[in-house]
Amino acid sequence: MKKILLVGCGHMGEALLTSWLKSNNYYVTVIDPIKYNYLKNNYKNKKIQIFKSVSKIDKHFDTDFIIFAVKPFDLKNVLDEFSEVEFKKTCIVISIIAGKKIKEFKNRLKKIKYFFRVMPNLPASIGESMNCITANKNMSKFRKNQVLKIFNYSGRSIYLKDENEIDMATAISGSGPGFVFNLIDAMEKAAIGLGFNTNIARTLVLQTFKGSVNLIQENKKSAKDLVKSVATKGGTTEAGLKVMNKKNLHKLFFQLTSEAFKRAKDQSK
Repeated sequence: MKKILLVGCGHMGEALLTSWLKSNNYYVTVIDPIKYNYLKNNYKNKKIQIFKSVSKIDKHFDTDFIIFAVKPFDLKNVLDEFSEVEFKKTCIVISIIAGKKIKEFKNRLKKIKYFFRVMPNLPASIGESMNCITANKNMSKFRKNQVLKIFNYSGRSIYLKDENEIDMATAISGSGPGFVFNLIDAMEKAAIGLGFNTNIARTLVLQTFKGSVNLIQENKKSAKDLVKSVATKGGTTEAGLKVMNKKNLHKLFFQLTSEAFKRAKDQSK
């Protein structure tokens, strides 16, 4: 059974933790000072151990993977704490921290050779994550497959060619659930504004999103073509789309994803 050391267990870290425990293929050690008591109470499982800090683990810690899932501004202090810990030569370091480059980990964890950077997203908690992965140069196919296996338990995974594409993916799939949830919230409020109660509004909106996503996955048509399929001339959809076009929805989404991309790049500085 492979061993994972998860450093930080916020929303994203816990979403991944849930997927690994369901797989029954990994023994997980978690370090999180803030959620220590919560984790102890909610994960009473023989395949997990929980510590408050790095100082509580063995100085020669046996793990196959170290996954860093702390907040970007906490990383420097966390890496300082790891300066006294020895890991085996085959250990793989994986960062899921937005904006943080592989170079930063290589410079601080000099005895480790294998580094990956992954951008998952929150649907990992239900096995529907979009995981974007890249690695330091000349990584073997064997180790790439090891990391792919870890993240495939939480959803779909793809390899990207470099870290710039990871920053791009952060703006689309990493931040994307937040944008989608905001759209759902707006449509629910619009439905309530028309006169539906909260429960009916939620049912209408969620099934509309779910059905639309499923349809486009099963259909060879582009999203643009499917818009035309729904919007008959002089119909209700066309009336609504005219408002969208007037407000320039496409430009708005380009602006918000560009801003998210810029922030991902800034976090690496």
